[in-house]
Amino acid sequence: MPLIKIDDQELEIAKGETIFNAAKRIGIEIPYYCYHPGLKIVASCRMCLVDMVGAPKPVPACSTTVMDMPEARKVDGKYDAVISTTNERVLTARKAVLEFILLNHPIDCPICDKAGECKLQDYSYEHGNHDSRFIETKRIPEKKDLGPSIFLYTSRCIMCSRCVRFTQEITGTEELKVRNRGWHSEIDVAPGHPLDNKMMGNVVDLCPVGCLIDKHERFEGRVWNFVHTESVCPGCSKGCNTVLDTMKHQKLNLEELVDTVYRVRPRENMEVNQWWICDDGRYLLEGNKDRKRLHFPQIRVNGSMAEVSWKASLEAAAEKIKAGGKVVFVGSPYASNEENYLLGKLAKAVGAGVDVSKPLMGEMHTFKTEMNKYPFTIESEKAPNFRGAKDVLGLSSSNEEASLSAQTVVMLGNDHLNLQKKPSTLIAIASFENAVSKLADVVLPAAIFTETSGTFTNKDGRVQKFNKAVQSPGEAKAVWQILVDLAQALGQDFYYESVGAITKEMTEQISVYKTVDVSALFAETSWVDENIIA
Repeated sequence: MPLIKIDDQELEIAKGETIFNAAKRIGIEIPYYCYHPGLKIVASCRMCLVDMVGAPKPVPACSTTVMDMPEARKVDGKYDAVISTTNERVLTARKAVLEFILLNHPIDCPICDKAGECKLQDYSYEHGNHDSRFIETKRIPEKKDLGPSIFLYTSRCIMCSRCVRFTQEITGTEELKVRNRGWHSEIDVAPGHPLDNKMMGNVVDLCPVGCLIDKHERFEGRVWNFVHTESVCPGCSKGCNTVLDTMKHQKLNLEELVDTVYRVRPRENMEVNQWWICDDGRYLLEGNKDRKRLHFPQIRVNGSMAEVSWKASLEAAAEKIKAGGKVVFVGSPYASNEENYLLGKLAKAVGAGVDVSKPLMGEMHTFKTEMNKYPFTIESEKAPNFRGAKDVLGLSSSNEEASLSAQTVVMLGNDHLNLQKKPSTLIAIASFENAVSKLADVVLPAAIFTETSGTFTNKDGRVQKFNKAVQSPGEAKAVWQILVDLAQALGQDFYYESVGAITKEMTEQISVYKTVDVSALFAETSWVDENIIA
């Protein structure tokens, strides 16, 4: 293995490993624009230039590798390469690159949506010139509408080509191209072929500057006001790792900005979703804006639903469950493992049957090209936790039709269900007004996945934790809290300090989850810390 020295640090590198990755391994950050670990290396931005002893000019770290040199050619008789990332030659090269990039770049940082997380801002401050020598008129191309979700501010583009390579190498849809050459080069789409595929939102994440902007997020918030919460996408059984950007607990003048999820971004997990998420998951919360949330408990009085207190609604639900006849608790593939586990535990405690509703099904879509080492698949099962729900409820399949014929049905997470016939008594634990809640005798308003914490089990059996990002509206509660309260109304001694305590008990009671490391899932804090994970 070649032995190299980078900024006075020695290390051995593997065959074919680039200087960029070697430096990153030992904590040396080299600036870059065009490089991305999931895309082909093109070394076009030249921002990652480093100085290698013996090389006639600076070399791009992202594409340069080192081989075993003959003894006679080793530097200092020992090293296969000696590299500097901070000497005067490198710093001068970076200043020149940035000066060239900024020639026509508009100075509109105050209104740019990328402000605060823009690499051009960061590197210009760290490595650029304090003053511009450019006195001519800047070239200002017009903004372009690339498709249903993406605007392209051409004047901000630095031609890193990440977005073009993404549509060529990852999606294979090839909507984006580089038009013209040299000073006139622009990113564009062919006439009649807009950027319109299920992965198009990723080009916004890839863009290192404010060139590509999501129409759903434009002018919505500033990154320095965002709080970032790790989560898991509930759009399908893949279980993509995500980050929810919210404006939680900010000192803002506009009250409506607080406790709102403004942006969903992918979180790297090479075992699940690599660096990407699909647009179905990215814009999943957009669909909720037109739906009516349930804010308060309701019971049916003289044929109409009336808002009542939590105490009255839970007492009414308990009376109906105790009334006799066949009772079935129906879990949900959209609810967490902890919520389904508690539902099953409560059903067993009161002698009721248990089942799980079926998930919505759609089409499977796989993005695969010859250049993509990690094909991305959007699963056909449009629920995050069908496998997990069956595991914790001890079921091999769903018998939904038979369960709904019971005299009393307690239904969890029922937004996807269209009841053909109402049971004699229907108790709905629901988040949105829907066909089930309209027929229910008791409605208990529940938090959605952004408003609570828990775990999902994806199609491959991987247990992943999502975290509470915002508060629930009105008097809606987390499902696990509703089930604890309902259990107490039924005379059962259920008590948990946090959702983490339920996870711990679940791993002790459910055989297939005995290997789950609770301390790893709740690594940020103790599993009984209610402030973090409740």
